[in-house]
Amino acid sequence: MRLLHVSDWHLGRMNGNTPRREDLADVLEQTVEAAREFSPDLVVHAGDLFDGPRPAVDDLQIACDTLRRLAEISPVVVLAGNHDSPQLLKFLGGILAPGRIHFVDVVKTPADGGILDFDTKSQQRIRLAPVPFISAHRMVRTFEDPSTWTASYADRLRAITTVLADGLNDGAQPDRDILVFAAHLHVAGAQVTNSERPYTVSDGYAAHASTLPPVSYAAFGHIHRYQALPQASVTGRYAGSPIPLDFGEEHDEKVCVLVEADPARPATIVEHAYTIRRPLRRFEGTLEELTGLCEGVGSALCQVIVHTEEPARELALQVQELLPEAVLLDVTEVCAAQQQTGLQLQDLPAETEASVSELFAEYLAGRGVQSSTVQGVLESFALLQDSAGAPELPELREPDEPAMGETKAAIS
Repeated sequence: MRLLHVSDWHLGRMNGNTPRREDLADVLEQTVEAAREFSPDLVVHAGDLFDGPRPAVDDLQIACDTLRRLAEISPVVVLAGNHDSPQLLKFLGGILAPGRIHFVDVVKTPADGGILDFDTKSQQRIRLAPVPFISAHRMVRTFEDPSTWTASYADRLRAITTVLADGLNDGAQPDRDILVFAAHLHVAGAQVTNSERPYTVSDGYAAHASTLPPVSYAAFGHIHRYQALPQASVTGRYAGSPIPLDFGEEHDEKVCVLVEADPARPATIVEHAYTIRRPLRRFEGTLEELTGLCEGVGSALCQVIVHTEEPARELALQVQELLPEAVLLDVTEVCAAQQQTGLQLQDLPAETEASVSELFAEYLAGRGVQSSTVQGVLESFALLQDSAGAPELPELREPDEPAMGETKAAIS
């Protein structure tokens, strides 16, 4: 048996104002090529086909075209993830290669069709138990009743997977059938990144590895970093996202998973690495330091933090000159003149009360300033203090900002 395992395409993803459609289309083309070469008996997409419940037409088109091309090679099963609309996937299931592409919008009991069977080219049979994302705030009516509603999320999942495990084994032929479990779930201990929705990878949404049924392979989605299932007694993987979705994944390897298995045997796994043509890159340093760091970056999507002594004129343009082919997602300036080491008020003698000027300086030390310098703001504040009670407000002079031009200090 050969199985191709993918997940978390997140079509429609944006980084800042930059769409990732180009990057996703490129790796999905690589996925189709890998499938043609590997010739799987089944393709499993373990959820989060889209980044949101109402994808744009262009993203919908890429998803449909890719799934159709994969379905020409082998049957395809797509689970609904927490970012997907189950109603949309159910609709697509009725119009997109019925019989070849199976969209699993809700978990079902074995009696209701919750176990899917697929014959392989080698006269074996794949028995698949799919579990799409299950909300902690909705009862799964075919498995649960009000008496189970107050149980923990992990215990509710255990009850569901126990029923599915029984269904996998019911009528299974040990010398012919390969048992597979697929799910869009968070297993406790998985290494999460910053790109998952935090509450869906929290302890309240954690399943335990002991919940997993005994199968030859477990195909998981939901966590965006490729990894083995933590503390699991079965062979399984999180396929992860095919591109880095967040700078926390900057150095992650992105793969699709090629699986081979025989009845009653653990699977053999080969990782097919993607070529990421526009990776995420993050740089930090002075402009002089960045000159050396940014060599060979090419068309990467970049986040750049620049350290300066004084406010820099047209900093983004200067950084773009260092990275002429790159997409600048964010350029942040950390300016020494806009920061100040605050007065340590706790070090003052107990009988000494800090002045208003000292308190204001301490405030600026924690907050920093923009469009000016700390020194300019302090001088303006002192001038206003000295003029308290005067019949007219003093005329504030422009702060000395040769690098930024003449901008009045903003006092708030």
